[in-house]
Amino acid sequence: MANDSTHWIGAPFWIETLQPNVSEAAEFYTQLFGWAVEDPGENDNVLVARLDGQSVAGIAQAPRAVPAGWLIHILVDDVDASIAEAETAGGSCLLPSLEQNTGGRVAILADPSGIPFCVNDGQGVERAETVGETNSWSMSSLHSPDARASQDFYGALFGWELHEVSGAPFSRWSLDGHTIGLLSDAGDAPPHWAVNVAISDADTTAALVESLGGTVVLEPFDTESHRNVVIADPAGAVLACSAAVD
Repeated sequence: MANDSTHWIGAPFWIETLQPNVSEAAEFYTQLFGWAVEDPGENDNVLVARLDGQSVAGIAQAPRAVPAGWLIHILVDDVDASIAEAETAGGSCLLPSLEQNTGGRVAILADPSGIPFCVNDGQGVERAETVGETNSWSMSSLHSPDARASQDFYGALFGWELHEVSGAPFSRWSLDGHTIGLLSDAGDAPPHWAVNVAISDADTTAALVESLGGTVVLEPFDTESHRNVVIADPAGAVLACSAAVD
């Protein structure tokens, strides 16, 4: 999905952070990424972040006892059918299908490794209009303890295909010929979907995060094509950030 704001059934189309205090989270991310946060008016527990007028992410009130975090939303035709299919494929439903103010439906599911994600029918809700640009969603990467189980689950549920990348420590998810994410070995880290935001400078971002009350989880480090940093906002929601290098 990098650098492509087109959305297909079965593909990730939105990112959202669940927060114990929506206004505090909004203040942090607007200062960090230069987002403009708009309240859609219908629900003061859900804010929409925009970059140059284009929607990039959601900031929502976390349900009680749910820790702060980032979630991907995957576009589906029927949320209830997706819940049933996920359970048949070895997953589970963490938060049942809920009707949104727009009339659409969304649910939080977990794959067989317990990794949460959302299914959303997309009716009347925001979609990421800018992706792959600086300070916007760039990519999502599943860090899984069992690649085969992940391949079987997401393939059965959404029709995703997994492709090896020569010489790389990750594989590539595709749907209908379009790259929609990556798969990596979780290793010693907790299994999770990592949301990655494109940035211009990892070192500057790390310093700014700490000045705003956040935490640098992984200090800036280099890969073949990016300089990266992993951060946590003041509530503990973890986010990966990457700056392309020449």
